[in-house]
Amino acid sequence: MSSRMSPKERALRTIKRQEIDRLPIQMDFSGVGLDKVAKAWGLPSGGREIITALDNHIVYAYLDDAFGNIKARKLGSDEVSYDAWCVGWNNYQEGPLAVVHPLADLDGWSGYEFPDPWAPGLLERAQKTVAEFGRDYLVTSYQAYCLFERAWALRGLENFLMDLVLRRDFVETLLDKITDYQVAIAKRYVQAGVACGRTGDDYGGKTSMLFAPELWRDLIKPRLRRIWNVYKEAGVPVMHHTCGHVTPIIGDFADMGLDILNPVQPDAMDIRALKDQYGERLTFYGGISTAGALSRGTPQEVRDEVYHTVAVLGRGGGYIIAPAQGITSEVPLENIDALREASTVSAGMF
Repeated sequence: MSSRMSPKERALRTIKRQEIDRLPIQMDFSGVGLDKVAKAWGLPSGGREIITALDNHIVYAYLDDAFGNIKARKLGSDEVSYDAWCVGWNNYQEGPLAVVHPLADLDGWSGYEFPDPWAPGLLERAQKTVAEFGRDYLVTSYQAYCLFERAWALRGLENFLMDLVLRRDFVETLLDKITDYQVAIAKRYVQAGVACGRTGDDYGGKTSMLFAPELWRDLIKPRLRRIWNVYKEAGVPVMHHTCGHVTPIIGDFADMGLDILNPVQPDAMDIRALKDQYGERLTFYGGISTAGALSRGTPQEVRDEVYHTVAVLGRGGGYIIAPAQGITSEVPLENIDALREASTVSAGMF
């Protein structure tokens, strides 16, 4: 290529399978994980300096209804914060965990008030992110806990898994209302000018899905398609984050027009088979095990894993070099340095 591309241009061209100067890179962290790295590198944990130092290509445009906006009360020894859905989250240092489920008792179902997706100020933070970073970086929406996860956060995981079998009418109604909210949020994100839509909904464990693929196709797929269509109809590519073994439904994702599968988890997927089967239809994000060499190995083992992963997923393009999960504070700094070094070296190999 004759000139150096911006991270945004490189990422978009990667998705479109157009010629690029090198592969894009993304290193996401838990909050305390990022604080640890920023402190070690002598940088603030937010803003362009740390993004540049990490060689990141994606910037997330968060809503103002995220976890922990409303400080509430103590639950045992933990401080619990509530989001706009009245779900209570504990403040676990590596990330929030839903601990209070407002619909755990269905006696409260008839009086439950869903949040307003058109509330003033809801997109204010996202709009500022687009204004600050949108020219140079792939600014994406951030619709985490999109459908299945939002439903179980409201009901409790065990309750909602039972609902899938025993209370089908209730499940359909609940998911429809959640979908209506997410469709409206997607429309607002498009209006805000994001360059990519990102939905998140975990469906898998390490060896299997959390519920049958057939149930996913019946209940989640048509509703997820409604959300993605908002972006697709506006010409905005879509990234979907879903953890675990979701191989049985990756073909569905491709048929639905998904652009980026996030993450590829080598602990739960065969990355070579994925590349062979879907490499022409999907851009892959991840592939470098966060639980393996990065957390427990030597710096050289981290480098070796990066080189191997890029050799498999990077051939022919369509790959964003990234760890399979956000990097936590438990990962040694020397391994993060090795990840950054090997990613930079291997990015120019394909």
